[in-house]
Amino acid sequence: MLWTLDTEDRKSPDAAKGTRSVIDKAKRNDVVLMHDIHATSVGAVPRILRTLTAQGCRLVNVSHPARHM
Repeated sequence: MLWTLDTEDRKSPDAAKGTRSVIDKAKRNDVVLMHDIHATSVGAVPRILRTLTAQGCRLVNVSHPARHM
């Protein structure tokens, strides 16, 4: 799977920066790259999900057929 939005979370331990990166840049059909080996990235996920869903985004698994996105 290739990603379309790299949070660059490996470069900074700042969860707020990673969160803003996704929220500010995410667009339709993006595949977001985050590394679950970084606690700050894992901690950012709930806010990212809450914010994007509140903005009307529908989140799907990458295995979900694109025609339904």
